[in-house]
Amino acid sequence: MPEPINTWLKKSWERSRMYNVDPAVARDAILGASEFKQYREQKEAFLREIKPTLERLANWLKSSGSVVVICDTAGYILKSMGDPVFLNETKKIHVVEGACWSEQVRGTNSAGTVIVEQKPLAVVGREHYLEENHILYCAASPIFDPHGRLLAVLNVSGYHEKYHPHILGMVDVIAREIEDRILIHRSDKQILISLYPEHKQNQQALLAVNHDGVLTGTNREAREMLQLDKSTIGNVHLSELISDVQRLLQRHGKICSNDIFALQDKTKEQSRWMASVLIDMRPHFNAPLEKRNSKQATSLRTPCTFANLYGNDRSFQTAIHLAKKAAATDYTILITGESGTGKDMVSQAIHQASLRSGKPFVAINCGAVTKSLLESELFGYEAGAFTGAKQSGHPGKFELAHGGTLFLDEIAEMPPEMQVALLRVLQDFTITRVGGTKPIRVDVRIIAATHTDLWKKVQDGSFRADLFYRLQGIHITLPPLRKRSDRLEIARFLLRNIQEELQKETLSLSPAAERLIENYAWPGNIRQLTGALREAAFLADSSMIDLVHFPSYILSDYTPHVNKHVSSLKQLENHAIMETLQKTGGNISQTARILGIGRNTLYRKLKKI
Repeated sequence: MPEPINTWLKKSWERSRMYNVDPAVARDAILGASEFKQYREQKEAFLREIKPTLERLANWLKSSGSVVVICDTAGYILKSMGDPVFLNETKKIHVVEGACWSEQVRGTNSAGTVIVEQKPLAVVGREHYLEENHILYCAASPIFDPHGRLLAVLNVSGYHEKYHPHILGMVDVIAREIEDRILIHRSDKQILISLYPEHKQNQQALLAVNHDGVLTGTNREAREMLQLDKSTIGNVHLSELISDVQRLLQRHGKICSNDIFALQDKTKEQSRWMASVLIDMRPHFNAPLEKRNSKQATSLRTPCTFANLYGNDRSFQTAIHLAKKAAATDYTILITGESGTGKDMVSQAIHQASLRSGKPFVAINCGAVTKSLLESELFGYEAGAFTGAKQSGHPGKFELAHGGTLFLDEIAEMPPEMQVALLRVLQDFTITRVGGTKPIRVDVRIIAATHTDLWKKVQDGSFRADLFYRLQGIHITLPPLRKRSDRLEIARFLLRNIQEELQKETLSLSPAAERLIENYAWPGNIRQLTGALREAAFLADSSMIDLVHFPSYILSDYTPHVNKHVSSLKQLENHAIMETLQKTGGNISQTARILGIGRNTLYRKLKKI
């Protein structure tokens, strides 16, 4: 076999030899049907989030004899879509869901090698280590989460003679778009900031910042342009990177803003950034503070009760009925449901309806606190317990919640050593501060929550079985918004609150907007719907909210249902409009120019879709 010349390719071949991969014989590494089903269910939330993008890409590839494949960080194919002929012909070389394409199993290939190199790569023809893969080209790009950790690999494959270098560029662009979408969907209760160099508007960095100004997530461009690494996320204030950020972080009474600020880069004195707030989702968005009357200010401090939880869906009502019954007890409660379904609100409502309602309700997100700080956050610390500790010491969440309720959000993310410590406390409700020796008795009611299947975490060994059983007092499951029959009613309920926030007259939804509410997947659930409605209400010039007022990232994922009785010509027109709208990221002016029609004409056509 000829030796590769490219440096990264040469290193990959060397690794393949080290793994004892036989170029002439592929190893058989495919998960069985039931095993693969369980394996993929663990990645279901991620797959659902990227599904619209994969489907669009697969449709483009069908006629070109190519497929799109998504692999996880272990190299297993989670999803493959595209040209059915190509998929059928390549079954014999294991281009199938459940097959492992790591370098350890299949030697040099784009998916497996990208997992190691963590950069976009193309492997074409004889560059593959396995001889049976010489018929292929594979172009892949990593997909990183907002912290910069590898999440998956996006790969496009076809016959090697059809490869063109632009395919790798296309795959990388789509992978970056997926990363941006994940960052936007997960930037709840935060500020999403757009940043680009003063003279390069085509390079857009996205940064998610919490209400304290701490960086909580970025896209790949931000990490590249600001030279950030994984350890920076969650530990650096925006002001450490950019000067004069106060103007950017102050509330402007808007969910999104057109204001652009010129800011100085603190790491490079000659660099200037143009910055704007894309979305401000900090809690209790309302008019500027100085303009609120005392009644509004008081209402912001009012905790959530069952009266605030709206829903006529049967599964939701069943969950709330169970929550009300649970409130009358002192049992430990586990609330499960996808992110944005209202687990924190239900936990507050349970506390307010319980005998502990006059006592504190204290919450902590177990996944948002670093492993080193979680122990002191939960149990407190004594004076001098560690560098930077207060001289007076500090009570932990258990002590602060004494007599009341402690809400442990994202319990599944708790590190194993802290699971042991928590189990010990739940057995006798006695804690010891970090650096202390004196046991302290606490009286708290525990409500835990998670967006994952905790039992599967137990089965894969990442969550303790004994702690799981201890948390299983009462289990409440909240349904995702896409499975609720009352989506439109919820939207109208939310609009009534939003119209008060924005001090607008009665707000209503156009038929096209109603269809979007009903048919969009809402991966961020009610939290995402609330944010989308706030932005749409703000952008609407009248009391009528239309399709075009919704965020562009939602419109780019939304494919409206077309009536099968409508003429094929009309379908083609609608399809062309939505495809163009998706390609322009929801930009109305650009879409109208590409289609050769006026903005008003495009607005009229969108209303009819």
